[in-house]
Parts: sequence; C-alpha cells; structure tokens
Amino acid sequence: MADVENFLEEMARLREELELQNELVMTYMSNTPQVQPRWDTSPQSVSFNDIDDSIVEQGVDIYCAPFEHVWNGIYEPGIYDKNTLWEDVHDPRKIAKIIDAWKHGTALSPMFLVKHGSRAMALVADGKHRLTVARYMGSESIPFMVSSYSSDWLQTAIPSAKRI
Repeated sequence: MADVENFLEEMARLREELELQNELVMTYMSNTPQVQPRWDTSPQSVSFNDIDDSIVEQGVDIYCAPFEHVWNGIYEPGIYDKNTLWEDVHDPRKIAKIIDAWKHGTALSPMFLVKHGSRAMALVADGKHRLTVARYMGSESIPFMVSSYSSDWLQTAIPSAKRI
C-alpha cells in the first residue's frame, strides 16, 4: 500500500512541477526578458552536461571564442538561430528554464561540441537550448566543451577558440 501512496505522491509532485513549467513558458513566450547568459566554466561543470561517462573519463576541455566564430564553425547553425527560440524545434520548457536560470543569475555549463563525421565542423551534442537562448540574447562570446582526446578538428572549425 505504501508503494501506491508513494507513487501517487510522486505523480502529484510531477504534475505540479509541469504546471509551474508551463506557466513559466507562457510568461516568457508572451514577454521574453533580456538576460545575460552566465556560464559555469569550472571543471565541475562537465558533470552537469549529458556527456557519456567514458568521454568524461578520457577528459573534456573547455574553450571560449567569439560567438560569431563558434556560430560559423557549427554545422547547420540555423536550427539554433534566435528566431527559432519559441519554435517547435525546441522544447519550450527547456528554453524557459534557461531564461529563468540566467534571469536569476545562475551560471549554466557550456554546451558540448563534437566533430561532424565528414567535415571539420562542430555538431552540438549537448546544449542546443543554451546555444539558442545565448544567440537570442546576443551573446558576444561563448564557452564550449570538447573531448580532450579528439579535438584536432577544432583548430579548423573554430580557429579563434582559446582553451580556458
């Protein structure tokens, strides 16, 4: 009986959380505030990304570059353009959570880039919503993570990238 009660309590909590997220989406969709992107570039920030443990174990480096240079080094960046902020290509709850975090001064971990299979360009493996919001907010520079063991492509894709 306790299992059923615990399950029902958890479902009620999740429903309430979803309602709050939906309210946040509606608020920010109708009036998107201008916020300053804040980034956590500490070594611990790697653990906040959705990066496979085997990659993390081999090492992840954090770089920074002017936003436009990163933009030009990403394969098909239009998906993340500022006019797509509230489009169906993005999860509006994730967009709202990022805006809310930055509105309240919370630093988020940088996106994680990997090499495009056949091109010396970057693919956004994790952080698509952070990239889109940063683009919307007019970020001048942007940090990003890449795998330490396979970063040789980076110099071609984003030549101005500097390791932090």
